[in-house]
Formats: sequence, structure tokens, C-alpha cells
Amino acid sequence: MGFTKALLKQELTPLIGFTRETTYSLQSIELVVMAEDIHKIVKFIIIDRPAPLNAILKRSWLYNMKVVPTTYHQSLKFSTLEGIETIRGSQKSSRTCYMATFKDIESPLT
Repeated sequence: MGFTKALLKQELTPLIGFTRETTYSLQSIELVVMAEDIHKIVKFIIIDRPAPLNAILKRSWLYNMKVVPTTYHQSLKFSTLEGIETIRGSQKSSRTCYMATFKDIESPLT
């Protein structure tokens, strides 16, 4: 991604899953996220655990960007100087990433 390991910060942050299991972060990094002509510095927490998600956006980022997210349409809408912009996700890429998380899980039937 073009950054050095010196930018990584040791950070122990608990993340609690839907089934109440706790995972702790390993490190964090602050990167510039560009959405059309808006650039914001965003803190990412790094974990060592398979997940069907690449990133989880906090409400504070959505609020600061004045974003209207829709998971059904896999898109984000937000205002820019030129008007309303839309960032669309890819259903095919999402499905590929999601299925890749199950690749390392052994089937109990085998």
C-alpha cells in the first residue's frame, strides 16, 4: 500500500463480535482516505483474524463525511462542491471476498 512499518502504532483495542467473542487489535495506522475530492485522515485498527470485511467504517467517519450509506445498494452518497457523489461497491467483489474467508475453514463433514 506504499507505507512504512514505522507508521504502525502498537495498540490494544478490544473488538467484540456479535456472538460476544472478543478479539484484540494488534496495531493501528492512520491513512488518508480519498472519496472523490474529499480527503480525510482515518485511523484503521489491524487485527489478525479472518473476516468477511476489509474495513468497518465508524459512525464518526460517516458523520464527518456527511455520508448516507445504504448496505442494500452497497453504496455511499455524500455532498461535494459539485453536487451529490455516489461510491458504489461491487457485488461480485464482495461475494469473492466473503467466500475467501471460508477457504481456510475445514468442513466438519470431511
